[in-house]
Amino acid sequence: STDSGIPDYRGFKGSYHEGHKPIIHQQFMDSAKQRQRYWGRSMVGWKKFDRAQPNKGHYSLAALEQMGKLGVDMEDREEFYDELDKDEFLFTSGQRRLTILTQNVDSLHDRAGSKNVLALHGGNKQVRCMNCGHRMPRNDYQSQLAEINEDWLDEHMKLSCEQSSQQQSQMRPDGDAELRQANYEDVHVPNCPSCNDGFFKPDVVFFGDSVPKHRVAICQQAVEDCDGILVVGSSLSVHSAFRHVRAASQRGVSVAILNVGETRAEAEDLEGLVKIEAPISDTLERCVKLLGSN
Repeated sequence: STDSGIPDYRGFKGSYHEGHKPIIHQQFMDSAKQRQRYWGRSMVGWKKFDRAQPNKGHYSLAALEQMGKLGVDMEDREEFYDELDKDEFLFTSGQRRLTILTQNVDSLHDRAGSKNVLALHGGNKQVRCMNCGHRMPRNDYQSQLAEINEDWLDEHMKLSCEQSSQQQSQMRPDGDAELRQANYEDVHVPNCPSCNDGFFKPDVVFFGDSVPKHRVAICQQAVEDCDGILVVGSSLSVHSAFRHVRAASQRGVSVAILNVGETRAEAEDLEGLVKIEAPISDTLERCVKLLGSN
């Protein structure tokens, strides 16, 4: 998603290397002050994040799926559903298809037209109550935040504009912004309207949290059934995705990597790798043209 203007954390130009540290799951869960800080920063960064559009790479992957060049079919199983969605298994066709496993939380693959996407770390378009599980659209919650924090937001948006030459604010990969000289104690964070007690968290896996078991099960089965994996635009630094690439390599499955900069797969010397070091969007677009002409 970097070609869509969303920075990454771990890539060779990732914001992690510039000193940006992501919110840690337990910090968010345990500390009201950390939640004030996160939601205060998100009021500044979210609109730009939400306006990001799919790029040529996203559309190319969707085209390759439509051409039948990407995707693996597998038997659907009850363990592929979480507790809130167990009833969906009763209506399954018995088959499941997976084309894209993404670590991104921006939903740009879906918006580009890809049909069989698994967001390993969840999606930033929803928030979920940590007490009762109630979900609501992120934009609705952001509107509530902006309304009840209008004065705070006006003050910090002005400060951001005044000091933009010093990069006072900068959008980060998860939709918040890097802010300096901010007072988060005055940020009001509304509770869940369903239970009145709980607080909302973006429906994503923060650093330090675990990927839900049902998503891991889907990935493991896809790796078991596929005949190849294409890694696109990922350094594979995060174990939650890297372990599936490693499992594929250990099974003798072909692994191709399209990325600028070294990945964890190369650093750990996995076998059977094909590495293409090239601009992602342009390369994928060229693949669509070449494969479409055959």
